[in-house]
Amino acid sequence: MDIDEIEREIERFDAELPIASAWTPPSTWYTAPEFLERERSAVFRASWIFACRADQVRERGARVTTDVLGDAYVVVRGDDGVLRGFHNVCRHHAARVADGEACVEELVCPYHGWTYNLDGSLKSAPRSAGLQDFERERYGLVPVQVEEFGPLVFLHAGYPERTVAEELADLVPFLDPAELAGMRWVLRRTYPMQCNWKVFVDNYLDGGYHISHLHHGLASQLDLTKYKTEVFGRFNVQTCPSHEDPGASVGKDLGARIGEGAVYAWIYPNLMLNRYGPTLDTNLVVPVGPDRCEVVFDYWFQGDGDDAFVDDSLATSDETQQEDVWVSEQVQRGLNSAAYDSGRYAPTVEHGMYHFHRLLAADLRASAL
Repeated sequence: MDIDEIEREIERFDAELPIASAWTPPSTWYTAPEFLERERSAVFRASWIFACRADQVRERGARVTTDVLGDAYVVVRGDDGVLRGFHNVCRHHAARVADGEACVEELVCPYHGWTYNLDGSLKSAPRSAGLQDFERERYGLVPVQVEEFGPLVFLHAGYPERTVAEELADLVPFLDPAELAGMRWVLRRTYPMQCNWKVFVDNYLDGGYHISHLHHGLASQLDLTKYKTEVFGRFNVQTCPSHEDPGASVGKDLGARIGEGAVYAWIYPNLMLNRYGPTLDTNLVVPVGPDRCEVVFDYWFQGDGDDAFVDDSLATSDETQQEDVWVSEQVQRGLNSAAYDSGRYAPTVEHGMYHFHRLLAADLRASAL
């Protein structure tokens, strides 16, 4: 697919139509490798994206690495207590200066030993004697913006118009970052999936449409007649109260997990925050290829927690996720079929999905200017 074909496929999605008249993006958005490459620059390099948990970089010298479609970053807490982010690329010959999670006094490139202070400045460059026009202060690690929101750390590789706090200000009444920061992180799970990353996001943003058909246990606990979606600038929130007369929970204490109801917050482009009673789950959708992604789940609980409750809650989450994996992979197969090109929205429920597609279309179009 050449550039002109990509532009034509982008323009086939009309973001100005009311949802009742709109068509979903064409299947090429989910199957063509060229779209994923466009998203790398237009979406992921131009948005606030989840980098790591705040507890991972709480101590001085703590550092964590993350990758997004081949772009490598490192987040580190400096000796001065300041949290910073950098491109994880040595200024000498482009090797990564860090890998994984550790607590360090400096960042040392494993290739030729170039060493950087925790503020990113170049500390030493072995065998650089004799270099002409070499100004050490110009060869520090290339910085990126980082900010904390409750238990989450975000990074931005470009030049954000707004801070995370500004962008997510309207989220605070639904999910107070100060309250979330006091929760206890318990576990991370990663689910490999044979689908485009946007398929999983679409599934999440269908306004609860699929819950009664796919997640029977969850559906028995929620009053889906009161399911609500609210759209904001670059995020949206779905809420649903618990059912006054919940059905059987098949041996699991779903009622204790659900509490008074659910809050599902999606932050563009690929992060979800799920609040059920005393629990918080976050889902990071990591693109891997045109038809592959990984969904990284982190789980938090209030207080010290009861082991049996935690185990039940994790088992319930896994059951729901396995159902979402199955249906997302089914959708990807359909998107690759010659029988499908574009679909329609359910206008009473899929506002969140349409919001996602409109934001995505705006970024894809802007990148071509």
